[in-house]
Amino acid sequence: MSRTIQVSTDVYAKIWASRQAGEETESAILGRILGCAPSKAVNGASARSDTGGVHDARNDVHFPEGFEIIRTYRRQEYRAVATQGAWLRSDTNERFPTLNQLNESIAAGPENVWNGNWKYRDPSSGKLVSIDAMRR
Repeated sequence: MSRTIQVSTDVYAKIWASRQAGEETESAILGRILGCAPSKAVNGASARSDTGGVHDARNDVHFPEGFEIIRTYRRQEYRAVATQGAWLRSDTNERFPTLNQLNESIAAGPENVWNGNWKYRDPSSGKLVSIDAMRR
């Protein structure tokens, strides 16, 4: 279970200045500092990291700020960009906190988002690659 706390900008900056590698949330940073056991995000929810983008806690995959994914559904191409903790659908400018919610806005019925429909362009080869490759 998570709780919201209000802190000043200075305190917020100090929290992130204390970040160590692998700490993607304020909870992770403060948990280490305060000596608390690490916890998983509630229901594998996505979370914003200090550099933006989207982090899928259930699959432990980080999509950096500006990372674009693409899928084709019924011969129409859809694109979304990871930004500030959510997926921004390019054609509608709607924001979705998870890949599943993004996918549900396009495809009818439940679908495994890691099944190869969502892809990204590999920067080294220029080829489209399933986002499933990022889980390995």
